[in-house]
Amino acid sequence: MNEAKNPVKSTQTSLDIISALQKHERLGVTELADHLDISKSAAHCYLATLREYGYVVKDGEKYCLGLRFIDIAHHVRNRFDIYDLVSDEVDTLAEESGERALFTVEEQHQGICLYTTNGENAVQTELYIGYRNNLYHTAVGKAILAYKTDEELERFLDDVELEARTENTITDETQLREELAEIREKGFAYNREESIPGLVGVGVPIKKQDGGVYGAISVIGPTSRMDDDRLEQLSQIVYRAANVIEINATSL
Repeated sequence: MNEAKNPVKSTQTSLDIISALQKHERLGVTELADHLDISKSAAHCYLATLREYGYVVKDGEKYCLGLRFIDIAHHVRNRFDIYDLVSDEVDTLAEESGERALFTVEEQHQGICLYTTNGENAVQTELYIGYRNNLYHTAVGKAILAYKTDEELERFLDDVELEARTENTITDETQLREELAEIREKGFAYNREESIPGLVGVGVPIKKQDGGVYGAISVIGPTSRMDDDRLEQLSQIVYRAANVIEINATSL
């Protein structure tokens, strides 16, 4: 992903502090200063400003992110008119499949998990609401990529390096294009241990009336329970759920 060519230093430092607190949960002034290679007085000033606006709170001698971010997240989520429709169907998918189900949207060439829930037998992964992942090695991501225009796909491939996450990750541009064409023809995508060894899934796009997509929904599970027959069965279940969302979305 391209970085800002001329970032404002103070803004960048504030964002670096937020990122550090997101990663480490709680940090003291000295720890933050060392982590960001700034003076303790500068770190204190930045923290004081962030604290004043509710983005950071003090917990004893350490600082952590404030609940202001929940309010922001709520407003960001409300940008997606279909959120309630999707979350209901994803809940149903998780219940019917017994596996983990999720809804992912694209932002700046990455897949962002906007909603996820667990079925009775769901595997525990690092996936959570807000989790970012590359599009080209997940079922939801490839379902989204398959419905890009030629120009949009070219821009994606120019900006994103196809790096291997596992031995099954598609890193060849020609092979990826061929699979995306097949996904568009069939209407669903598979992830066969391309992002995490032992984890497979099926994803289906939520299509707009103009030919674009809102995002994609998916069911994921372990290879021990997800053979080809099971994936085929799940692809039909997920496809039907996506179709329900698309039909109901026309009335929004």
